[in-house]
Amino acid sequence: GSHDSFSYWVDEKSPVGPDQATAIKRLAKISLVKKIMKKWSVTQNLTFKEQLEGGIRYFDLRVSSKPGEIEQEIYFIHGLFGIKVWDGLMEINTFLGQHPKEVIFLDFNHFYAMDDSHHFYLINKIRSAFGSKLCSIACVEHVTLQYMWEKKYQV
Repeated sequence: GSHDSFSYWVDEKSPVGPDQATAIKRLAKISLVKKIMKKWSVTQNLTFKEQLEGGIRYFDLRVSSKPGEIEQEIYFIHGLFGIKVWDGLMEINTFLGQHPKEVIFLDFNHFYAMDDSHHFYLINKIRSAFGSKLCSIACVEHVTLQYMWEKKYQV
């Protein structure tokens, strides 16, 4: 697995994320501070594809809407905003299409600046991205690799 799996691409030109303290948001108005933030926000230097090719199968994902943005778009976040969640899911789905017996775990474990409509949007994006590859709700005790292969689930 990888920690802050998407953080290979955070943008120092983007706003500071809602996962940061007010003091950090104030300091980030100084351009040098955002450059420093980027250095400690990037915990992975490989893209999703490169992580998958390297054997990573568990992804730690933190997501946020951009406060003030009218659309419901959701982004990966770690101090600074990263790529759109949809773009990352598509990168993962491409790999899965090329490797039909691989199974990955997506752990969306931190949500920032999200209300119910953002959560529904995220769920719909996940369903759209993976379709029949997405494991249906099941009792965890019965989910084995063999079960996933039999059902052709990969996520």
